[in-house]
Amino acid sequence: MRKSIACMFVAMLVSRVAILAQPVAPEPSADFSIQKQGEAYLFSPILPVQQSIPGAPLPYYDYYWEFGDGAYSFDKTPQHTYTRNGNFDAQLWATGKYDKGKSPKTRPKRTEVGNQASLLASNVPGFPVVPREKTLNLRAVRNPRPGEEIVLIATYANLDEDLQSGELHLFYNQREYRQPHFSFVEARTHYGETEDTGADIGFSPGFSTTDQLWAGLDAGTYVNWLSTLPFVPNQLVQQSLTQYSQQKTWRFSNLKRGEKRNLFVSLQATEEMLADTNAIITVEGLYLGEDGKTAKVTLEMEILASHDPNNIAVSNKRISFRSAKGKDLDYKVNFQNNGEGPASTIQLTTGVPRGLEASGIKVLDMYPFCPICPDEPVANLSCLDTSIQKDKLVFTFRNIYLPGSKQDGVGDRDSTKGFVKYSLEIGRKMKKYPFDSQASIVFDRNPPIVTNYAQTHFKPGWSLGAMVGQNIFLNQPGLNSTFAGLTLSPFKPYKPYFQLEVFPATTGRMDFSREGYILHESTFQTTFQRGGQVINVLVDSLVRANGPGYQEFQTLSAVPIQLRKNVNDWMGLGIGVMASVQTERFTASSYTFGRRSSFCRMDATGNCLRGELIMDWKYTEAKTLDRGDLTRWDFSVFADLQLGLVRRGPALGIRNVLRLTQEPRYYLTGYLSFKI
Repeated sequence: MRKSIACMFVAMLVSRVAILAQPVAPEPSADFSIQKQGEAYLFSPILPVQQSIPGAPLPYYDYYWEFGDGAYSFDKTPQHTYTRNGNFDAQLWATGKYDKGKSPKTRPKRTEVGNQASLLASNVPGFPVVPREKTLNLRAVRNPRPGEEIVLIATYANLDEDLQSGELHLFYNQREYRQPHFSFVEARTHYGETEDTGADIGFSPGFSTTDQLWAGLDAGTYVNWLSTLPFVPNQLVQQSLTQYSQQKTWRFSNLKRGEKRNLFVSLQATEEMLADTNAIITVEGLYLGEDGKTAKVTLEMEILASHDPNNIAVSNKRISFRSAKGKDLDYKVNFQNNGEGPASTIQLTTGVPRGLEASGIKVLDMYPFCPICPDEPVANLSCLDTSIQKDKLVFTFRNIYLPGSKQDGVGDRDSTKGFVKYSLEIGRKMKKYPFDSQASIVFDRNPPIVTNYAQTHFKPGWSLGAMVGQNIFLNQPGLNSTFAGLTLSPFKPYKPYFQLEVFPATTGRMDFSREGYILHESTFQTTFQRGGQVINVLVDSLVRANGPGYQEFQTLSAVPIQLRKNVNDWMGLGIGVMASVQTERFTASSYTFGRRSSFCRMDATGNCLRGELIMDWKYTEAKTLDRGDLTRWDFSVFADLQLGLVRRGPALGIRNVLRLTQEPRYYLTGYLSFKI
């Protein structure tokens, strides 16, 4: 036996070592090649083979390049010309679409640029401003996915006449979510931006050293100038910090007229993000110029389980039921034309969760952008048609042009994507159940593409309540007592739930007559031999309060375990366990403390022979005390019935209680409760 056990142990050890010795598959990486072509450089990706998802379209990669000089590209094989000499670290981020594998990790590769690029250098270190450029723009290269790195591109520009200096702020990790979604990895700066790690949050105009602005003003003129500023920048920062738990700040300087710059930030998506899959989350950017110019931009992203361009997301994965009714939920349906030609009609059909008001739908945004279709059809009009069917919403883009990703001449994959964003109001009759919505997408006459589910849960919330009532002992009314207590339970639950109850000390009083009240009594039996005979001994111990007198008691109770279920809005049931500690105080004319022992000879069956009592010791009495205290622990189980506004509001209840350790065993409790 021992030999077989030893053999089994050795076999298990060998198998474990063999498993640990197996080679670990290398993590996929995004490699690429660089070829010099005159003054330009050609970048070509070298990527691992993708893992296709059964039933999904063929997988493909989206590409994002950084060239190490502040420029970037989304082309597959871009050409880039450097405008200054030096060593530049280029990187490639590849995102696998319809791919069940992980996105390959980026690996920087250095490019050496020599004197041949010096003739191309510009007196503007950044890039020229294009028409309709904004002071600040924020863009994500892909939607976040748990465990993956994402890159944010912050583009800021000088649209004014004067040289600009100031700060850039990035805010991330919304406070409304329990777990942080991102951790900061790094920022790649190319124009002398410096990260601000000081204690001061935000820029204040009074700290400027730019001499051509206000350094020469006298005090009165300076104060008047400050009063003309539309915002106080610090207030903008503080406002953002109320919504986001983390921020990064960079200072920039010497931003010339008509110049724009790019700052790249890498964030690592946490694994805890998985709990918020299909939620719409945001990050925020803030531009604070030393001349008082401000710009704020909010970037929306959808958390994805896989990089499927056809998906639906919701603005809130978890909301408070107490304040939900009457508020709006935002939904966003994203789609991409992966065909070989353009689509002119795109139909989106989404489910309306029970409890949301479809009649109050609001279309918030869309792409391709077009007007809402009029009630009367107009031939060849490009518009978005909206209709409400039973538990469904139908959005139809009519007479549009959305190119296909496989269409000849289409290099920008973003141009093949679209979306509809809309809001629905939470109705007054919404019940506290999780709900979800799914979308179906049809491009022209192609088969429908069915998306994921965007699900929303209600937070448990907490409801504090009060209880007052009476404990009723049917056979001993002297033990009746009143009580008041507090309850804690989830807010307006529709599923079984646990409730905690705590009752401060309740009081009661019971009078007893001259016969007295037995505080403690115990008996035991033993034997001994005398003269060859077996003698039986019966010992009786007693502590008795002699009357007339009375008993006062205080009881502290709690219900640590109680399971409840609201059958409907008007009736609730519950079962639970109650723990009580009772302190009793007796006031009597005297107390009896003693022990009585009875001795007798036994027969063959072990019983006392009739009439064979040898000795009987009586109780002893003592009158030295006039008061006695006693502490008792009691555990009970109960069943409960409530009628009234059992989810929130007043209700009447009755409780049948079985005591496990004390007499009397049964009593009833009637009470009034109120939950807020």
